[in-house]
Amino acid sequence: MFILGYLVIKFGFTNRFGGVSAGAYESLNLGEHVGDDLEKVRQNRDILRQNLGVKKLVFMEQIHSDKVEIFKDENLPPCDGIITNLKDVAICVMVADCMPILVAGKNSVAAVHAGRAGITKKILTKTLNLMAKEFSEFEFEIYVGPFIQGSCYEVNGLDLGEFNIYKNGKNFDMKKALEAEIKALKNYKFNKIEISNTCTHCNSEYFSYRRDGTTGRFCGYIYIS
Repeated sequence: MFILGYLVIKFGFTNRFGGVSAGAYESLNLGEHVGDDLEKVRQNRDILRQNLGVKKLVFMEQIHSDKVEIFKDENLPPCDGIITNLKDVAICVMVADCMPILVAGKNSVAAVHAGRAGITKKILTKTLNLMAKEFSEFEFEIYVGPFIQGSCYEVNGLDLGEFNIYKNGKNFDMKKALEAEIKALKNYKFNKIEISNTCTHCNSEYFSYRRDGTTGRFCGYIYIS
Protein backbone atom coordinates (compact mmCIF):
# COMPACT_ATOMS: atom_id res chain seq x y z
CA MET A 1 0.00 0.00 0.00
CA PHE A 2 1.13 3.56 -0.66
CA ILE A 3 -0.29 7.03 -0.99
CA LEU A 4 0.21 8.74 -4.34
CA GLY A 5 -1.15 12.25 -4.57
CA TYR A 6 -4.61 12.12 -3.02
CA LEU A 7 -5.08 8.41 -3.76
CA VAL A 8 -4.47 5.45 -1.48
CA ILE A 9 -3.33 2.68 -3.82
CA LYS A 10 -2.93 -0.98 -2.89
CA PHE A 11 -1.33 -3.65 -5.04
CA GLY A 12 0.32 -7.04 -4.92
CA PHE A 13 0.92 -10.39 -6.56
CA THR A 14 -0.62 -13.71 -5.58
CA ASN A 15 1.20 -17.04 -5.56
CA ARG A 16 -0.30 -20.48 -6.08
CA PHE A 17 -1.35 -21.04 -2.45
CA GLY A 18 -4.52 -20.42 -0.45
CA GLY A 19 -7.21 -21.63 -2.83
CA VAL A 20 -9.41 -24.67 -3.41
CA SER A 21 -8.29 -26.00 -6.82
CA ALA A 22 -6.65 -29.42 -7.05
CA GLY A 23 -4.21 -31.36 -9.19
CA ALA A 24 -2.26 -29.35 -11.75
CA TYR A 25 -4.17 -26.23 -10.68
CA GLU A 26 -3.43 -26.48 -6.96
CA SER A 27 -4.46 -24.30 -5.31
CA LEU A 28 -5.20 -20.59 -5.96
CA ASN A 29 -5.74 -20.84 -9.70
CA LEU A 30 -7.44 -17.67 -10.95
CA GLY A 31 -7.72 -18.57 -14.64
CA GLU A 32 -11.06 -19.72 -16.02
CA HIS A 33 -9.59 -20.66 -19.41
CA VAL A 34 -7.06 -23.33 -18.40
CA GLY A 35 -9.29 -26.39 -17.85
CA ASP A 36 -9.87 -26.10 -14.12
CA ASP A 37 -13.29 -26.61 -12.51
CA LEU A 38 -14.99 -23.24 -13.05
CA GLU A 39 -16.75 -23.32 -9.69
CA LYS A 40 -13.40 -23.74 -7.95
CA VAL A 41 -11.96 -20.83 -9.94
CA ARG A 42 -14.89 -18.66 -8.90
CA GLN A 43 -14.30 -19.66 -5.29
CA ASN A 44 -10.61 -18.77 -5.64
CA ARG A 45 -11.47 -15.37 -7.08
CA ASP A 46 -13.89 -14.73 -4.25
CA ILE A 47 -11.23 -15.72 -1.71
CA LEU A 48 -8.96 -13.08 -3.25
CA ARG A 49 -11.73 -10.48 -3.34
CA GLN A 50 -12.59 -11.04 0.31
CA ASN A 51 -8.93 -10.91 1.35
CA LEU A 52 -8.51 -7.60 -0.46
CA GLY A 53 -11.77 -6.20 0.90
CA VAL A 54 -12.83 -4.75 -2.45
CA LYS A 55 -16.30 -4.72 -3.94
CA LYS A 56 -15.20 -6.13 -7.27
CA LEU A 57 -12.38 -7.90 -9.12
CA VAL A 58 -11.98 -7.28 -12.84
CA PHE A 59 -10.12 -9.83 -14.96
CA MET A 60 -9.31 -9.38 -18.63
CA GLU A 61 -9.87 -11.86 -21.43
CA GLN A 62 -6.21 -11.72 -22.39
CA ILE A 63 -5.36 -12.24 -26.06
CA HIS A 64 -1.58 -11.52 -26.30
CA SER A 65 -2.20 -8.18 -27.98
CA ASP A 66 -1.37 -4.51 -27.47
CA LYS A 67 -5.00 -3.60 -26.88
CA VAL A 68 -5.65 -1.40 -23.81
CA GLU A 69 -9.09 -0.59 -22.43
CA ILE A 70 -10.49 1.75 -19.77
CA PHE A 71 -12.79 0.05 -17.29
CA LYS A 72 -15.82 2.16 -16.38
CA ASP A 73 -17.94 -0.38 -14.50
CA GLU A 74 -19.17 -2.08 -17.63
CA ASN A 75 -18.35 -5.10 -19.79
CA LEU A 76 -14.70 -5.24 -20.81
CA PRO A 77 -13.69 -6.22 -24.38
CA PRO A 78 -10.79 -8.68 -24.81
CA CYS A 79 -7.54 -6.86 -24.11
CA ASP A 80 -4.15 -7.07 -22.41
CA GLY A 81 -4.13 -3.76 -20.59
CA ILE A 82 -6.78 -2.27 -18.33
CA ILE A 83 -6.97 1.20 -16.77
CA THR A 84 -9.40 2.55 -14.20
CA ASN A 85 -9.95 5.44 -11.81
CA LEU A 86 -12.75 3.69 -9.91
CA LYS A 87 -12.37 3.09 -6.18
CA ASP A 88 -12.57 -0.35 -4.54
CA VAL A 89 -12.31 -2.11 -7.91
CA ALA A 90 -9.23 -4.32 -8.18
CA ILE A 91 -8.05 -4.74 -11.75
CA CYS A 92 -6.11 -7.96 -12.32
CA VAL A 93 -3.62 -9.40 -14.79
CA MET A 94 -3.27 -13.19 -14.97
CA VAL A 95 0.09 -14.81 -15.73
CA ALA A 96 2.04 -18.05 -15.66
CA ASP A 97 5.40 -16.81 -17.09
CA CYS A 98 4.41 -13.51 -18.73
CA MET A 99 5.09 -10.19 -17.02
CA PRO A 100 2.37 -8.88 -14.70
CA ILE A 101 2.88 -5.10 -14.84
CA LEU A 102 1.10 -2.77 -12.41
CA VAL A 103 1.08 0.99 -12.94
CA ALA A 104 0.07 3.70 -10.49
CA GLY A 105 -0.55 7.29 -11.52
CA LYS A 106 -1.90 10.24 -9.56
CA ASN A 107 -5.46 9.76 -10.81
CA SER A 108 -5.67 6.19 -12.09
CA VAL A 109 -4.11 2.72 -12.07
CA ALA A 110 -3.41 0.06 -14.69
CA ALA A 111 -2.74 -3.66 -14.96
CA VAL A 112 -0.87 -4.94 -18.01
CA HIS A 113 -0.22 -8.42 -19.43
CA ALA A 114 3.12 -8.48 -21.23
CA GLY A 115 4.54 -11.64 -22.71
CA ARG A 116 6.73 -11.74 -25.77
CA ALA A 117 3.91 -10.31 -27.89
CA GLY A 118 3.13 -7.52 -25.45
CA ILE A 119 6.76 -6.57 -25.01
CA THR A 120 7.51 -6.47 -28.74
CA LYS A 121 4.32 -4.45 -29.37
CA LYS A 122 5.26 -2.06 -26.52
CA ILE A 123 1.98 -2.43 -24.70
CA LEU A 124 3.31 -0.59 -21.65
CA THR A 125 3.98 2.53 -23.74
CA LYS A 126 0.46 2.34 -25.17
CA THR A 127 -0.95 2.01 -21.65
CA LEU A 128 0.93 5.05 -20.34
CA ASN A 129 -0.06 7.10 -23.39
CA LEU A 130 -3.72 6.30 -22.80
CA MET A 131 -3.42 7.14 -19.10
CA ALA A 132 -1.89 10.47 -20.08
CA LYS A 133 -4.64 11.17 -22.61
CA GLU A 134 -7.61 10.15 -20.47
CA PHE A 135 -6.45 11.00 -16.95
CA SER A 136 -3.67 13.59 -17.44
CA GLU A 137 -1.05 11.22 -16.03
CA PHE A 138 2.62 12.10 -16.49
CA GLU A 139 4.18 10.64 -13.33
CA PHE A 140 4.12 6.93 -12.63
CA GLU A 141 5.22 4.13 -10.37
CA ILE A 142 5.71 0.74 -12.01
CA TYR A 143 5.78 -2.67 -10.33
CA VAL A 144 6.46 -5.92 -12.18
CA GLY A 145 5.81 -9.24 -10.44
CA PRO A 146 7.44 -12.66 -10.97
CA PHE A 147 7.88 -13.79 -14.58
CA ILE A 148 10.10 -16.10 -16.59
CA GLN A 149 13.61 -14.64 -16.55
CA GLY A 150 15.89 -14.45 -19.55
CA SER A 151 18.02 -17.40 -18.46
CA CYS A 152 14.97 -19.70 -18.80
CA TYR A 153 12.94 -18.12 -21.60
CA GLU A 154 13.84 -20.00 -24.78
CA VAL A 155 12.59 -18.65 -28.10
CA ASN A 156 15.16 -20.55 -30.18
CA GLY A 157 15.51 -19.13 -33.69
CA LEU A 158 12.42 -16.92 -33.58
CA ASP A 159 13.10 -13.61 -35.32
CA LEU A 160 12.07 -10.76 -32.99
CA GLY A 161 13.08 -7.95 -35.34
CA GLU A 162 14.40 -4.94 -33.44
CA PHE A 163 14.11 -6.97 -30.24
CA ASN A 164 16.75 -9.47 -31.35
CA ILE A 165 19.24 -7.35 -29.40
CA TYR A 166 17.63 -8.67 -26.20
CA LYS A 167 18.27 -12.27 -27.20
CA ASN A 168 21.18 -14.22 -25.74
CA GLY A 169 21.61 -17.22 -27.95
CA LYS A 170 18.24 -18.98 -27.95
CA ASN A 171 16.87 -17.01 -24.98
CA PHE A 172 14.93 -13.73 -24.82
CA ASP A 173 15.33 -11.30 -21.90
CA MET A 174 12.00 -9.51 -21.42
CA LYS A 175 13.37 -7.55 -18.46
CA LYS A 176 16.08 -5.85 -20.51
CA ALA A 177 13.58 -5.10 -23.26
CA LEU A 178 11.11 -3.54 -20.80
CA GLU A 179 13.82 -1.49 -19.10
CA ALA A 180 14.88 -0.09 -22.47
CA GLU A 181 11.27 0.73 -23.35
CA ILE A 182 10.81 2.65 -20.10
CA LYS A 183 14.12 4.48 -20.53
CA ALA A 184 13.01 5.69 -23.96
CA LEU A 185 9.87 7.35 -22.56
CA LYS A 186 11.21 10.87 -22.11
CA ASN A 187 7.82 12.58 -21.67
CA TYR A 188 7.05 10.81 -18.41
CA LYS A 189 8.54 10.80 -14.94
CA PHE A 190 8.99 7.50 -13.14
CA ASN A 191 9.12 7.93 -9.39
CA LYS A 192 9.66 4.23 -8.76
CA ILE A 193 10.34 1.18 -10.91
CA GLU A 194 10.50 -2.26 -9.32
CA ILE A 195 10.98 -5.33 -11.52
CA SER A 196 11.01 -8.74 -9.87
CA ASN A 197 14.01 -11.04 -10.21
CA THR A 198 11.90 -14.08 -9.31
CA CYS A 199 11.69 -16.61 -12.14
CA THR A 200 8.35 -18.40 -12.42
CA HIS A 201 10.00 -21.25 -14.33
CA CYS A 202 12.40 -21.90 -11.44
CA ASN A 203 10.20 -21.08 -8.46
CA SER A 204 7.47 -23.65 -7.75
CA GLU A 205 5.54 -21.13 -5.61
CA TYR A 206 4.19 -19.76 -8.91
CA PHE A 207 2.37 -21.29 -11.84
CA SER A 208 4.55 -21.70 -14.94
CA TYR A 209 3.23 -22.72 -18.34
CA ARG A 210 6.71 -23.28 -19.72
CA ARG A 211 7.58 -25.59 -16.83
CA ASP A 212 4.34 -27.53 -16.41
CA GLY A 213 2.17 -27.12 -19.51
CA THR A 214 -1.20 -27.73 -17.88
CA THR A 215 -1.28 -25.33 -14.96
CA GLY A 216 -3.12 -22.44 -13.32
CA ARG A 217 -2.66 -18.69 -13.34
CA PHE A 218 -1.64 -16.30 -10.57
CA CYS A 219 -2.26 -12.59 -10.79
CA GLY A 220 -1.11 -9.08 -10.13
CA TYR A 221 -3.76 -6.76 -8.73
CA ILE A 222 -3.96 -3.03 -8.10
CA TYR A 223 -6.76 -0.82 -6.85
CA ILE A 224 -7.64 2.58 -5.44
CA SER A 225 -8.83 2.20 -1.87
